[in-house]
Amino acid sequence: MFPRTALALATLLAASPLGAFAQTPPAADDDLVVTAARQPQRASAAVRPVQVITAEDIRAAGAGSLTELLRSLGGVETSTNGGLGQISGVFMRGANSDHTVVLIDGVRIGSATLGTAPLEAIPLALIERVELLPGASSSLYGADAIGGVIQIFTRTAQRSPGVDLSWTAGERGLARVAGSFAARLGQTELSLGATALRSDGYNVSDPSFWGYNPDRDGSRQLGLQARVVQHLDGGQQLGLQFLRSDSKVQYDATAVADDLSRDRTQTLAAHWSGPLLPGVEHTLRLARSWDDNHLAGSSTVFTDTTQDQLSWIGRHRVAGGTLSAGLEWSRQAVDSATAYARDSRSVRSGLLGWQAAYGALSVQADLRHDANSQYGGHSTGQLGLAWQASSALRLRGALGSAFKAPTFNQLYYSDNFGSNGNPALQPERSVNAELGADLSMGGVQWSATLFSNRIRQLINWVETVPGSFSYQPRNTARARIDGLVLGASGTLPTGTRVRASLTAQSPEDSDTGAQLQRRARQFAQLHLVQPLGDWSLGSDLGYSGARWDSVDESAGTRMGGYATVALFARWRVTPEWSLEGRVDNLTDRVYQQALGYVAPGRQAQLTLRWTPLF
Repeated sequence: MFPRTALALATLLAASPLGAFAQTPPAADDDLVVTAARQPQRASAAVRPVQVITAEDIRAAGAGSLTELLRSLGGVETSTNGGLGQISGVFMRGANSDHTVVLIDGVRIGSATLGTAPLEAIPLALIERVELLPGASSSLYGADAIGGVIQIFTRTAQRSPGVDLSWTAGERGLARVAGSFAARLGQTELSLGATALRSDGYNVSDPSFWGYNPDRDGSRQLGLQARVVQHLDGGQQLGLQFLRSDSKVQYDATAVADDLSRDRTQTLAAHWSGPLLPGVEHTLRLARSWDDNHLAGSSTVFTDTTQDQLSWIGRHRVAGGTLSAGLEWSRQAVDSATAYARDSRSVRSGLLGWQAAYGALSVQADLRHDANSQYGGHSTGQLGLAWQASSALRLRGALGSAFKAPTFNQLYYSDNFGSNGNPALQPERSVNAELGADLSMGGVQWSATLFSNRIRQLINWVETVPGSFSYQPRNTARARIDGLVLGASGTLPTGTRVRASLTAQSPEDSDTGAQLQRRARQFAQLHLVQPLGDWSLGSDLGYSGARWDSVDESAGTRMGGYATVALFARWRVTPEWSLEGRVDNLTDRVYQQALGYVAPGRQAQLTLRWTPLF
């Protein structure tokens, strides 16, 4: 079924007026990205396509959360347990939500017990830019990058100098204030940002949910970001960066208690970079991240994760290319109300990379070995090639391997019902292949990518004795995910800026043929912005096919397909003041991204922004 569906969708898109707009291309030719090779390079030169969401994209779209931004502009699937601040997940290339590595300014974040990163807890007001690298990336970033990598960048004096203050008000008691300052003062770059948000929310669960509680589930959030970079003689620089977000989110776990989740996401990092020897550049980074979750109400438990990270990467230009070599060390530690047999683990890693261009042919090769104190060593690699067939057409291909480390819950968790972790678990493993083409034509860049991902030793919680309701995780499953991604970004002759993506995929359990949980076979996004003098008008159109919220397509777990429409506008009242408005889910469509949780209905917000000129 999948090849016919993919062919039909590709034919339909090619024949339509928007046929030139397919999966968001790497970015504008003059844009620098770092995620595809762990070093700065032109987006147009990246062997694997990197999708970029810029500061201007974020301001123009007016999205209310990072998850919403990734869904409308990142070309990925998302799921949310209701409204603002509720637990969210992202699915890249059809892989699991815990198959994505998330970084903030190069620092890995996430929970060592759940295996996921708290996207819902990262304040959008503190984000300047997002880069998404879909596909197997463990050879660059180590464990967990089966689906890809999302790297979030906070504001810098280089990209977004100046002052930005904003006040937002919206339905359901939404109120947000945010401010930032960034500037280069002599040899010192400084940036500061802060935000506060509150929302009364709505009842996120429906009556079918076992913990249904007909109350409002609101949220509160405070965020702070700071960065200082000191430039020294000889091209050296020293930097220190900090981000912290504290959230309080109401949720439903029982019909009687007022359940509350208190969360902290924090990063702290220092780096030294610059020339080490003639022709050799390097970066040394020391960092720590925190992911804390404390529950109150029907249960009073806590789970805190800290990750210490030390990395050194050197780059040497030789023989017309760049040779990279690096050493990394990381340590995860868990403090929890749940007793774990082990509460920490460490990883020592070494990596080598080669990038070069030989005429029209570009090459990227990477090798990495990770030695984990729990499950031993694991090696991964990738090879990517790109051929500039003409000034407008580029063909590319890549083959890579990846793996996912078992979480502390999967290894050591136990409860009062007889469910226990499994210390004998092995990492999930995958091999991903892709072929693609990028075409630049008439100011519009479009692309098509065919991908195939095979994942083995997937970890499932298996009932130990039928009818016992006691479970243990085991390496029992395999997955096959084949897909076609079409997308584009550009400006039409009318001045309309367009970004669109369409994905047709077959996310399946290889043994049963069942559709993978919470993933659709087709989904698409269309983002339009029309400048009109001091005004700009835009819309976000989204579509997702039917999904199942179970691993076996069991009865009652099917979630129907849906389409959503959002409208947004911006009016520059003066050179320094602007008004921005957005209406989400314009048609008030009722739909679910997670079974038992109701997605937000129609809601509007208005933002007043001050950006003084200097």
